[in-house]
Amino acid sequence: MQPQPDSPEKTFWAENHYLLRESVFTGADLADLVAWTDELAGWPEKPGHWMKYFERADRDERQLCRIENFLEHHRGLRELILGPATLEMVGALMGEPAILFKEKLNYKLPGGSGFLAHQDAPAFASFGQHYHITMLVTVDPMTTRNGCLEVSDPVDGQKLLAQEADGTVSRAIEAERNWYPLELPAGSVLFFDSYIPHRSAANGSESPRRALYITYNRSREGDRRAAYYENKRAVFPPECEREAGVDYGAKSGPFNLGNPIR
Repeated sequence: MQPQPDSPEKTFWAENHYLLRESVFTGADLADLVAWTDELAGWPEKPGHWMKYFERADRDERQLCRIENFLEHHRGLRELILGPATLEMVGALMGEPAILFKEKLNYKLPGGSGFLAHQDAPAFASFGQHYHITMLVTVDPMTTRNGCLEVSDPVDGQKLLAQEADGTVSRAIEAERNWYPLELPAGSVLFFDSYIPHRSAANGSESPRRALYITYNRSREGDRRAAYYENKRAVFPPECEREAGVDYGAKSGPFNLGNPIR
């Protein structure tokens, strides 16, 4: 990946708060991404390690929705996430050095639910940080049929929109805004900041719509990754760590913002 945005990219980022690059990973590099994604899906549920989350929606059996906290357990993904080209690119968009905040891999398998309209910033405010950039890497093509990411017009300044009780964007505000589906080939990269509203629909296709979502914060605001996962594990743990009779959905707060996970 080219580590620095060119002048047109910088202008587009400043005006829109997102930036996409199509087909960054091709050939063997894309094959690696697909293989790594399949590999993580096959990992067992293991308390105290990586975190696998599932959805049920209208089906009887649970379906894999997401895997988080895998950095220490996979060399290839770790090198991609923490590689100098990645950190340089995110830092250039951020305007200062960047550091990893958290990592996840969303699977959105056939029939998988969508994600409600939200801004990421409210979910991260409790960690004393005020600005993040997420790098999305498409493992499969993203289309309107399989629930591609949709972004809205940027919010003036670093401002939060009116919210529902669950922290998602107010339905009235959502209905008033323009939304733009971002259809992307596999191996593409999309950067977006923590204030741009975004959402996605359900996967109505017969194929998965898998994507990495890697979030970075300003280095000067501290390394809070360990604290994030420690807190999430305590408040909204993966199923293999849950206690019977506890309503984790009711207490998930910022750790399950707009997600179909229960």
